[in-house]
Amino acid sequence: MTSLRMAVQLLVVPMLATTLTACGDPIDDYCETLKGHQAELTKTLGEGDTSGLIAALPVFEDLERNAPEDIRKDWKTLTTAISGLNVALEEAGVSAADFEHGEPPEGVSEAEAKKIADAATQVSGTKTQEASVRVQQQARDVCHTSLTL
Repeated sequence: MTSLRMAVQLLVVPMLATTLTACGDPIDDYCETLKGHQAELTKTLGEGDTSGLIAALPVFEDLERNAPEDIRKDWKTLTTAISGLNVALEEAGVSAADFEHGEPPEGVSEAEAKKIADAATQVSGTKTQEASVRVQQQARDVCHTSLTL
């Protein structure tokens, strides 16, 4: 699925080269959480495929829980989109790695394939991408964290 690849490229790639530093007093816990997950995110997302994105979901959910109020909604947008894709894949009994050249594996019904495609579109959609940009900007501005490649 092209949407799956696009979702990974648009959402994950900017997060790969994250270099986390200490944050200011108001959100030390959030910044420490970011720092604590740095190595795991780099490893998980480094594969550059949708499986890595889904594997990183628990980390994203932890960051959402620890996020300051002003950015929590954006983390929620990200985790909801990724979770939706994960659920669609699980319900079809497949993983993102099972797709070859964007085609679902044998045994996936048309309805399941549509649900997966719709969920992948959510991940790569404008709303999710805008949330990703805001999360990255927050990390740079508040935690003095570079999210550039």
